[in-house]
Amino acid sequence: MAITKPPKKQDVPAPNAPQQPRGVDIAALERIVAGAPDASPAERAAVAKDDRMMIGNQTRISLALPPELLDKVDAMAGSLSITRAAFIKQALTRAVNAETA
Repeated sequence: MAITKPPKKQDVPAPNAPQQPRGVDIAALERIVAGAPDASPAERAAVAKDDRMMIGNQTRISLALPPELLDKVDAMAGSLSITRAAFIKQALTRAVNAETA
């Protein structure tokens, strides 16, 4: 019988230790928290003005619209069989192109 070393113990986190989910961008989460309406002035100051929440090659924005306008947008998007987001992107693209033409 050969004498061998015991196997190394794997690093196992404590059963109640919080774990970071895979694929989570901690910096992005910190930017979201810092940009929240109830964030402290120090947290808000830590976020650069040009620091944007990117999703692929697009920037996520928040937009408040009057309910009547949103109803019209939804109706028009539905009649075109496109999403609300697609309709808004098309409308903004047309408006910007008309201004720059």
